[in-house]
Amino acid sequence: MEVKDERPVPAAEARNTMSKKKDGDLAYEQKICMDFLDKNVHMNVTDARKAMKELQEVGRIKARQAAILVNVLPEEKSDIRLIFSKERMSLSEENMEEIIKILDKYRK
Repeated sequence: MEVKDERPVPAAEARNTMSKKKDGDLAYEQKICMDFLDKNVHMNVTDARKAMKELQEVGRIKARQAAILVNVLPEEKSDIRLIFSKERMSLSEENMEEIIKILDKYRK
């Protein structure tokens, strides 16, 4: 299999892309991944993309970090700190509050 494009995407978009393939066309690992995504992703693609775009406007959040935030949907500042613990940047309290407000809009 050839890599055509590499960019961070939310899990909802990955599920949507994989669901377009016929079940017989999926490799064993892809079937396991699809099963996991079906069970654990509760956001639709448009909401995930909107959330990522809004998150990237907060502070200096990159697309990869926004995708992680959309996939995990942290509810507390301590969870956000864990996500950014290995990053070279730190978020202010105001930025973390803004992230939680944005994610609350998309949480089910």
